[in-house]
Amino acid sequence: MKGYGEITKQIRIGKGYTQKHVAAHLLTQGAYSKFENKNTDINFATMHGIINRLGITFEEFFYIQNGYQYSKRDEIIAQFYRTSYNDEAVLRGLSEKCKRYLREFEEDQQIIHISIILDGLIILANTGDFERAKEIVEPVWRDLSKSNQLYIADLYMLNAILFLFPLPTVLQIKQFALRHIALFENFRQVSRLQINISMNIALLLMKDNEYSKAQKEILNAIFLCKKEHDFILLAICYVRKGICLNRLSHSGEKWIRKGVNMLMTLEQFTLLEMVEEEIKQY
Repeated sequence: MKGYGEITKQIRIGKGYTQKHVAAHLLTQGAYSKFENKNTDINFATMHGIINRLGITFEEFFYIQNGYQYSKRDEIIAQFYRTSYNDEAVLRGLSEKCKRYLREFEEDQQIIHISIILDGLIILANTGDFERAKEIVEPVWRDLSKSNQLYIADLYMLNAILFLFPLPTVLQIKQFALRHIALFENFRQVSRLQINISMNIALLLMKDNEYSKAQKEILNAIFLCKKEHDFILLAICYVRKGICLNRLSHSGEKWIRKGVNMLMTLEQFTLLEMVEEEIKQY
């Protein structure tokens, strides 16, 4: 892993910037030159200014520094964000990554929580035992519920365990999560998180025959899907909207067909099988 100064120099030259341009109003050109060539230390505020001057984010900087790949920790979190929670092979692979990481960094509470959640999801995928899975992940909810502030990874963890709890607890978790999501309203990934939470809660309400309430969650998710141009999740929402309308004695067939046709067009055949099972179930 290269030093901060060396990476800064690499990016600066790649962008065609001079040392004078990047250092302006931050530190002297001599001090900046030492930072680039000898990796001397600078304070965080100055580094932040340099990152802004280079026109990149800290995330991008560290990605480049790590050889254009995520660190082990960042890769675990990124994969957790995009993992299908019912794919046992994927869950086991990610769980093994967590355990290898924790052998080296055993006090990383966030990765500990992700590892616990994965253990619960694996039990559920393997046995279908909701009670056992809930027992495993409950300490994560207990810890997060005591937090004064939740961050993006925490909110993704809450979303991953929502469906394991009874509906009253789910709605409590939802209100708790939304208070914290509001603080990240304009931050990337948040709309996708809100979509996932609404879709998961809608499915739980459907299972509890609360189709009118489920419909409200789905309409919220549809609005956000359109805003984010997320057509895959939008297709699933259309199917669930149609199911709810049918169960509420309205005609929902056109929405079901619309969602199914979208998934076929997007060649999302695994998701198509999932929604076809939902259609049969309801």
